[in-house]
Amino acid sequence: MHGISKLTLTLALGILLFYLGFTSAQEDALFRCSVQYKCSADKELVWAMADELCFVFHNRCLMQVEQCSRKSSGRTELVETDRETCKPNCPRVCGDVYDPVCAQIFQEEYITFSNECEMLNSICSNEKPYSYFAKGECVEQPVG
Repeated sequence: MHGISKLTLTLALGILLFYLGFTSAQEDALFRCSVQYKCSADKELVWAMADELCFVFHNRCLMQVEQCSRKSSGRTELVETDRETCKPNCPRVCGDVYDPVCAQIFQEEYITFSNECEMLNSICSNEKPYSYFAKGECVEQPVG
């Protein structure tokens, strides 16, 4: 029994370290892509889907930043679509997990969401994309 517990603990630790490295790689890729594209604040909502989820972006350039980040971190690429195709996929059932994320609704207020799923539901349903996103609760003046 002791050998099985040790093996289970080792596997769990390995999975956790892989996840932390993957999350960090996603954030690094997003930063590199943001610097590369230097998007404007012009508003022209763009709708896209990936993994049967709907995403809305403030403009095409910001969608390209996300696409760049996805390619760099090995995630599913976005497929541009239209509002009518995407919108029915907005509401999705989110787990009752508190894993807070901070998002700034484009050039408006910072909001802490209980998890990324809840943030995506809000953005898609309200058609208000974010311009800043970070893991954790919002602070008064986020760094970055």
